Amino acid sequence: MPIAARAALFILLLFMVFPLDTNAGEIERGKYIFDLAGCVGCHTDKKSNGPILGGGRKFETEFGIFYSPNITPDINSGIGKWTFADFTRAMRDGVSPDGLNYYPSFPYTSYNKITDDDLRALWTYLQSVSPVAQTNTPHNLTPPFNWRFLISIWKLLNFDKTPFAAEPEKSDTWKRGRYIVEALSHCRECHTPRNIIGGMDMEMDYAGTSKNPEGIAVPNITPERETGIGKWTKSDIDMLLAMGMLPNADFVGGVMAESISHSTSKMTPADRAAVIEYLEQIKPIANSIKRQKSDNSGESWQ
Repeated sequence: MPIAARAALFILLLFMVFPLDTNAGEIERGKYIFDLAGCVGCHTDKKSNGPILGGGRKFETEFGIFYSPNITPDINSGIGKWTFADFTRAMRDGVSPDGLNYYPSFPYTSYNKITDDDLRALWTYLQSVSPVAQTNTPHNLTPPFNWRFLISIWKLLNFDKTPFAAEPEKSDTWKRGRYIVEALSHCRECHTPRNIIGGMDMEMDYAGTSKNPEGIAVPNITPERETGIGKWTKSDIDMLLAMGMLPNADFVGGVMAESISHSTSKMTPADRAAVIEYLEQIKPIANSIKRQKSDNSGESWQ
């Protein structure tokens, strides 16, 4: 047998014995999307040393108590029976495989703008994590908020599925920043105050709120100079996103500390720069949020 033929046969046998993982790149990209979306923070009951992504994290709100679900590929208690179409419908429409509306404690109001490619990568990554057999804890909501059929009405009033405007005059960096802030990292879900039925008050977009589910104030992150971050430099914002340090050398605590640890600290420098460019150009809104102590050693920043 010619040498070239023998070499080709040898390579073929190697691939048969040690097949290439064709999903490796997709899984790695999905992990990055997963980190930017902050999934591990909400879907892991860290206070009770719960398993990663096994759900059960408790969120106390004025509407009652929400518990995050198991999103591991466990067949019986996770999303192991889901198809990619089920996953897409949940993320885009806020509807379960059984056709039930999800409560907006699941931020599909932001996730619906995630691209098809990123959804596919995220789905691929979630299928690769270790399954956890942990049954979901039912929400404990007060009437009428436990009447799930009312969510259809809530969606009509508060769920805007309009795609991103083209904004041809904006840079590609700005557009990337908008995509991360508004879709993947869903920053407005915490930093925008809500109305009486839990819809986001878009007139006060990113202007902060004193009613965070974890019991601490969420600051104004608009570029307003007195009550927002208008006096911050690019370096100040970058240090916050990368390591949680404030311009006064203090460090954030509470929910934002989790977001830094699980999400923003894992961004590439280019993506942090994109987020900074976007934040510096959103509408400045004056809204003073009272500084409060968090349940961690740091403080929620003002």
